[in-house]
Amino acid sequence: MKSTTDSLTHNGRRKKYGVFEDLLRKKRDALRQKLNYRLDDVTIQLEPNDEGDMAARNFAKDLAVATIERERRELAEIEAALERMTRGEYGLCETCQNPIREARLHALPWARFCIQCADRSVNRAAD
Repeated sequence: MKSTTDSLTHNGRRKKYGVFEDLLRKKRDALRQKLNYRLDDVTIQLEPNDEGDMAARNFAKDLAVATIERERRELAEIEAALERMTRGEYGLCETCQNPIREARLHALPWARFCIQCADRSVNRAAD
Protein backbone atom coordinates (compact mmCIF):
# COMPACT_ATOMS: atom_id res chain seq x y z
CA MET A 1 0.00 0.00 0.00
CA LYS A 2 1.35 3.42 -0.92
CA SER A 3 1.88 5.95 1.82
CA THR A 4 0.42 9.44 1.71
CA THR A 5 3.89 10.81 0.91
CA ASP A 6 4.23 8.40 -2.04
CA SER A 7 0.79 9.44 -3.27
CA LEU A 8 1.65 13.14 -3.03
CA THR A 9 4.96 12.55 -4.81
CA HIS A 10 3.17 10.61 -7.56
CA ASN A 11 0.52 13.33 -7.96
CA GLY A 12 3.18 16.05 -7.93
CA ARG A 13 5.13 14.23 -10.64
CA ARG A 14 1.98 13.86 -12.77
CA LYS A 15 1.23 17.56 -12.43
CA LYS A 16 4.85 18.50 -13.22
CA TYR A 17 4.93 16.32 -16.33
CA GLY A 18 1.37 16.98 -17.50
CA VAL A 19 2.60 18.99 -20.48
CA PHE A 20 4.69 15.98 -21.55
CA GLU A 21 1.69 13.69 -21.17
CA ASP A 22 -0.34 15.86 -23.53
CA LEU A 23 2.56 16.00 -25.97
CA LEU A 24 3.06 12.23 -25.85
CA ARG A 25 -0.64 11.53 -26.39
CA LYS A 26 -0.76 13.86 -29.39
CA LYS A 27 2.40 12.31 -30.84
CA ARG A 28 0.99 8.80 -30.25
CA ASP A 29 -2.26 9.64 -32.01
CA ALA A 30 -0.43 11.25 -34.95
CA LEU A 31 1.87 8.22 -35.29
CA ARG A 32 -1.08 5.84 -35.26
CA GLN A 33 -2.66 7.80 -38.11
CA LYS A 34 0.61 7.86 -40.05
CA LEU A 35 1.07 4.12 -39.60
CA ASN A 36 -2.40 3.39 -40.90
CA TYR A 37 -1.76 5.63 -43.90
CA ARG A 38 1.67 4.11 -44.60
CA LEU A 39 0.37 0.57 -44.49
CA ASP A 40 -1.58 1.43 -47.63
CA ASP A 41 1.71 2.42 -49.31
CA VAL A 42 3.13 -1.07 -48.78
CA THR A 43 0.39 -2.91 -50.65
CA ILE A 44 0.98 -3.54 -54.32
CA GLN A 45 -1.90 -2.26 -56.39
CA LEU A 46 -0.91 -2.93 -60.00
CA GLU A 47 1.56 -5.06 -61.87
CA PRO A 48 4.63 -3.06 -62.96
CA ASN A 49 5.06 -2.24 -66.66
CA ASP A 50 8.77 -3.03 -66.80
CA GLU A 51 11.84 -3.76 -64.66
CA GLY A 52 12.51 -0.06 -64.05
CA ASP A 53 8.98 0.44 -62.82
CA MET A 54 9.28 -2.66 -60.65
CA ALA A 55 12.60 -1.43 -59.18
CA ALA A 56 11.10 1.98 -58.39
CA ARG A 57 8.09 0.38 -56.71
CA ASN A 58 10.30 -2.00 -54.74
CA PHE A 59 12.45 0.91 -53.57
CA ALA A 60 9.36 2.87 -52.52
CA LYS A 61 7.98 -0.19 -50.74
CA ASP A 62 11.27 -0.83 -48.91
CA LEU A 63 11.42 2.81 -47.84
CA ALA A 64 7.83 2.66 -46.58
CA VAL A 65 8.53 -0.55 -44.63
CA ALA A 66 11.64 1.00 -43.01
CA THR A 67 9.65 4.09 -42.08
CA ILE A 68 6.84 1.96 -40.62
CA GLU A 69 9.32 0.02 -38.48
CA ARG A 70 10.93 3.22 -37.18
CA GLU A 71 7.51 4.69 -36.38
CA ARG A 72 6.39 1.48 -34.66
CA ARG A 73 9.48 1.58 -32.41
CA GLU A 74 8.79 5.25 -31.65
CA LEU A 75 5.15 4.46 -30.90
CA ALA A 76 6.21 1.66 -28.51
CA GLU A 77 8.56 4.10 -26.72
CA ILE A 78 5.76 6.66 -26.41
CA GLU A 79 3.33 4.09 -25.03
CA ALA A 80 5.99 2.94 -22.54
CA ALA A 81 6.50 6.57 -21.45
CA LEU A 82 2.75 6.98 -20.89
CA GLU A 83 2.77 3.78 -18.83
CA ARG A 84 5.66 5.14 -16.74
CA MET A 85 3.54 8.24 -16.12
CA THR A 86 0.70 6.06 -14.89
CA ARG A 87 3.10 4.31 -12.49
CA GLY A 88 4.64 7.62 -11.36
CA GLU A 89 8.05 6.69 -12.81
CA TYR A 90 8.16 9.13 -15.72
CA GLY A 91 11.17 11.42 -15.71
CA LEU A 92 13.33 8.97 -13.75
CA CYS A 93 16.27 7.22 -15.39
CA GLU A 94 15.64 3.47 -15.64
CA THR A 95 19.31 2.77 -14.87
CA CYS A 96 20.33 5.12 -12.04
CA GLN A 97 16.86 6.33 -10.89
CA ASN A 98 18.04 9.96 -11.01
CA PRO A 99 15.72 12.54 -12.53
CA ILE A 100 16.04 13.06 -16.28
CA ARG A 101 16.63 16.73 -17.03
CA GLU A 102 13.64 18.56 -18.44
CA ALA A 103 15.70 19.80 -21.39
CA ARG A 104 16.23 16.17 -22.41
CA LEU A 105 12.54 15.41 -21.98
CA HIS A 106 11.66 18.41 -24.15
CA ALA A 107 13.98 17.05 -26.85
CA LEU A 108 12.93 13.41 -26.41
CA PRO A 109 9.74 13.17 -24.30
CA TRP A 110 9.89 9.37 -24.20
CA ALA A 111 13.48 9.27 -22.90
CA ARG A 112 14.07 6.34 -20.55
CA PHE A 113 17.60 7.25 -19.51
CA CYS A 114 19.39 10.35 -18.29
CA ILE A 115 22.02 11.64 -20.69
CA GLN A 116 24.89 10.11 -18.71
CA CYS A 117 23.38 6.59 -18.71
CA ALA A 118 22.36 6.92 -22.36
CA ASP A 119 25.94 7.89 -23.28
CA ARG A 120 27.33 4.92 -21.34
CA SER A 121 24.90 2.60 -23.11
CA VAL A 122 25.90 3.92 -26.55
CA ASN A 123 29.61 3.64 -25.69
CA ARG A 124 29.18 0.01 -24.54
CA ALA A 125 27.31 -0.83 -27.74
CA ALA A 126 30.12 0.72 -29.81
CA ASP A 127 32.79 -1.39 -28.11
